[in-house]
Amino acid sequence: MKTRIGLFLVALTLATACAACSKRHCVPEELTKKRALIDLSAAPDAHAPVSKTLTREVEAEFRKRSAGTHPEGTKPYHFLALSGGGLYGSFGVGVLNGWSETGTRPEFDVVTGISTGALMATFAFLGPGYDGVLQKNMLGVERADILRRRSLVRIPFSDAVFTSQPLKKRIEQVLTAEVLAEVAQAHAAGRRLYIGTTNIDAHRLIIWNMGEIAARGTPAARDLYRDIVLASSSIPGVFPPVRIPVEIDGKCYDEMHVDGGVSDEVIFRAFMVADRNRLGGVAGAFAPAGSTLTVIGNGKLYATPKCIRPRLTNMIGASFSSVIYGKTRDEMYRIYLNCLETGVAFRLTAVPQDFKLTSTSSLSLTPPDQQRLFEIGRELGSRPGVGEGWRDVPPGTDTSEQALPRAGTRFATRDGVAGPAPPPAPAVALPVAP
Repeated sequence: MKTRIGLFLVALTLATACAACSKRHCVPEELTKKRALIDLSAAPDAHAPVSKTLTREVEAEFRKRSAGTHPEGTKPYHFLALSGGGLYGSFGVGVLNGWSETGTRPEFDVVTGISTGALMATFAFLGPGYDGVLQKNMLGVERADILRRRSLVRIPFSDAVFTSQPLKKRIEQVLTAEVLAEVAQAHAAGRRLYIGTTNIDAHRLIIWNMGEIAARGTPAARDLYRDIVLASSSIPGVFPPVRIPVEIDGKCYDEMHVDGGVSDEVIFRAFMVADRNRLGGVAGAFAPAGSTLTVIGNGKLYATPKCIRPRLTNMIGASFSSVIYGKTRDEMYRIYLNCLETGVAFRLTAVPQDFKLTSTSSLSLTPPDQQRLFEIGRELGSRPGVGEGWRDVPPGTDTSEQALPRAGTRFATRDGVAGPAPPPAPAVALPVAP
């Protein structure tokens, strides 16, 4: 008994010590957000600032290359790319609604969607007449409306924690034969709708021509259309993968497809411009003057700062979040390069960084939070492409967003929030090897 009591006391002491060690004196959130810190250990002119002017100069050179490719008076192309983001999709719905209310929302020549964007894409493609359908089906959604947990006994032997039956049923209810017939009609008129999924076996993005599929008009084509939308929205581990049968060289196989966001968060490619040109009898992949890509990011571009408690699950979760946000910003930059090479103007909006939510999980946003996201999106959509909340260059090009090397560990904020800046530390002479 004494031995057990002794072991218990030792364990309690260790646990208490570990708890004490895990306490952290974190940088306050309001200072963490100050991305442009003054490095007090570096010389004031240690790094030459690189402004957005450089990016715009490069843009101007690319524009010269595309000049004169199309006959004078050719109408510009309008592209729309919708990102993933779970229940953050209410933001994108708000942007589209606000844009429609201005009366200036164009008929998009090409619409692309990934994940939540895939759920929105069909109705964004068909125009403002379906704004109400988007609002009805994307706002006020509870997690129970799209997820159904499997029994705890089955989960260890399953391909996902939840079943996707509720989401599948919702997709079947809104993507009716009549809706797909409208998609087919728009496709016949030369407009294009693309949705991305991830072939998890091949570890690669698959881009589906949804108008071509809808144009076949068969029950099998309708089922495939719905399966693609479901697959693009199926977060691995949360939803089960969607099996899609394929035929190669006369032999039948099946592929497993999951969330397109595993590969890309948003889609825009040069072939989309080239295909539009070919329909107009123009060679190459340069778009007419005035063509624009509007990217709606259903989420923030940078993760909200949070003091992380040093525990295994916390560290894994925070690291995964950093990878996702970094990947999203990188993809925005790549898409911007696609815009440069095709002569398309880049416009991006996303959830404002200082926008507060009661929950940051993309599958746990409350209906009130979804409504607030809708309203801020609607406000941004009322002035499409211009003003605060809209970017014409990708994240990372602003001086406050550029990652510069640190020379030490002493900093001050540019607006003086941290108080008066102390004098620079004296230089320390390093010993010279004989």
